[in-house]
Amino acid sequence: MGIKKIFMRGGRLRPCVVPLAALVVLGAFADAGVTQLIATFRYDRKDISQDPVDLGIAKMDVPEGITSIALFGIDARNDNFRGLSDSIMIITADAEHNSIKLVSVMRDSLVKVDGYGYQKINAAYNLGGAQLAVKTLNQTFDLDIRNYATVDFVSMAGIIDVVGGIEAELTKAEVKNANVQIKTMNQERKTPLDYIEKEGLQTLSGIQAVAFSRVRYVATVNGTQDDFGRTERQRLVMYQLFQKALAMDISKYPAMIKAIMPYMETSLSYNDIFKLAGILTSSGLSFRQERIPVDGAVINEGLNVKGLGSCVYYNLDYAAKLLNAFIYEDVSFEDYMAQNGVDRSGWYAGATGETSGKQPVSEAEEEEEIETGGVSGGSETQAPSAGTGEEDPPEESGNTSSGEKPGDESTGGQTGEEDPPDEGTTEDPPDTNDPEGGESDSGEESGGGSGSILPPPVISIL
Repeated sequence: MGIKKIFMRGGRLRPCVVPLAALVVLGAFADAGVTQLIATFRYDRKDISQDPVDLGIAKMDVPEGITSIALFGIDARNDNFRGLSDSIMIITADAEHNSIKLVSVMRDSLVKVDGYGYQKINAAYNLGGAQLAVKTLNQTFDLDIRNYATVDFVSMAGIIDVVGGIEAELTKAEVKNANVQIKTMNQERKTPLDYIEKEGLQTLSGIQAVAFSRVRYVATVNGTQDDFGRTERQRLVMYQLFQKALAMDISKYPAMIKAIMPYMETSLSYNDIFKLAGILTSSGLSFRQERIPVDGAVINEGLNVKGLGSCVYYNLDYAAKLLNAFIYEDVSFEDYMAQNGVDRSGWYAGATGETSGKQPVSEAEEEEEIETGGVSGGSETQAPSAGTGEEDPPEESGNTSSGEKPGDESTGGQTGEEDPPDEGTTEDPPDTNDPEGGESDSGEESGGGSGSILPPPVISIL
């Protein structure tokens, strides 16, 4: 089944998109005669306001040659998809320091979203589209981001296949959980049942890589658990895709372009793409990655906030300082922390502001709310206060995970398809009725290691 057939809905193509890294790689070869070819393929360009006020930009002294772009990963499982961004990354093309920098932001980070009060950061995309999502990143972390690209995780499979798959090392538990994801995607999106057959280091196909990047409730090969582990897997897939795209034979460019263009949504113009591509032609270019929040700076990785459920809570001002040092001054998180220490002081206790009261939910979470009478994430929905329009600060309901239903790990309805191969582990896939979603066999606490399954912080990619 071709990629277009897989992602057709109601006779039209969904506006899915490709990772920005791969998109910019295409522009790097404009001189190789692909410019006209690129122009023949349509992609979904969506302009956003460039007014600094609309973008939430206060910083006006960004070094020339440094361009940051927001990259959103959308899990568009069905026609009722609400637009929550399951993956949030900031990719920076840094001509000043000859590097590409990738930062992942935890999707459950507790932040303030303009006009909606306290929310998980992934809600911004659903509440106000890419414009509000970019504005939230800029306002929260004092950044200068003016463009975005959005990618649907499942549509990435065809792109990964074009570059020959990606390399990854999987544990038995990851294999078992990834195969559950493969079965779920088959049931929901009619993708191939391309099961992973073994643990260890291997080349993953597109479907396998997408399933791997969606695993959440078991540890990575080095013990990082929960959403911390998932963001590592996503960065690994991005890094591998970037590497493979750069190393591709020129004869494969047309196929890659054809796979990418129909599924793209971005504010970047062709000229923007070609301009960014100039950085990629530099010799000695390095690829560096970080994660927000950084290990050691998390105040509470399972803060229960009424109406929102389990949130990752950390000092946003400190996170902004880390990001600014890394993106604009080329200072690693490790070096910044060594020089300035770690700030874990709270920030929300005295804050007030209007709130929408409730986090937008996925269809799976909505089903749970119907069953539980509107209680989501283990805490009651907190409605906005009447009269003043102001709202008390988020209320902490506990110190541990909220028990949100892991809708992204659901196995879906039964279709009569064969079960995924048994990997010989006693650990079951996450049960959608189990608030904990299943524990890793590592026994380590979640959140350990911000990039343990990725290459070292600085890697030559040319």
